[in-house]
Amino acid sequence: MLKALLSTWAGRFIAVFVLVQLLLPLHYYLARKDPHDERFAWRMFSPMRMTRCQPTFVIDGKPTNLGAEFHEAWVEVAGRGRFTVIEAMGARLCAKYPKSEVRVSIDCTYLDREPRSYGGYDMCTVPLL
Repeated sequence: MLKALLSTWAGRFIAVFVLVQLLLPLHYYLARKDPHDERFAWRMFSPMRMTRCQPTFVIDGKPTNLGAEFHEAWVEVAGRGRFTVIEAMGARLCAKYPKSEVRVSIDCTYLDREPRSYGGYDMCTVPLL
């Protein structure tokens, strides 16, 4: 059956297409730096989906109201601990408040492991979590 499929151009195309569709999601499991990013996960089975994080942004020693600075969708995704979104929020605050210190810390609680904290440093000098 497989030999018959691979004997035609259309069959080879279908086989390659299906193989790519099966292997592409592995990138997010093997080469990702953000443990909270599960775009290709089976979310109904993943305890990571229930992760709750509290991002804290402090500009020059003063806490920032995220709701006043960002759209609620950004705040909601940041509450799930998505590093790329929190890094973008930090970059935006660094651009809005030049020469300021923008400290970001994230405290996350999980269903299947101990709570963990990330960040705690100036996003203007170290832009990645």
